[in-house]
Amino acid sequence: MMFTAPATVTTASTRAVAVPLGLDELRGPRSGRLRLPASVYWGPEPTVDLRHWDDVAKTYEATLREGDPDDVRTLLNGELLAEVWSEIVLPGPVRAVWERRFPALARR
Repeated sequence: MMFTAPATVTTASTRAVAVPLGLDELRGPRSGRLRLPASVYWGPEPTVDLRHWDDVAKTYEATLREGDPDDVRTLLNGELLAEVWSEIVLPGPVRAVWERRFPALARR
């Protein structure tokens, strides 16, 4: 079976991005082990150790992309988010929404 499709397809995001009113609402752990809920991370090994950069990145990237407001508040830490912001990989619309709310993140 063959069909013709454009080389690229652009779609608008219909997913809401959960953003708190203040970074101080993000009261997640800065260290230790954490099990990510399936609603945020459905890949292999949902348990992370925040002592390791790869696990911090996995936690913050997945939660910022997929998390609801409760996930964002309980899994993320405001101070740690500010520290890693410039290094984590996020979709453009997610990064833009957070940087509009918190311009200091964009300057990091």
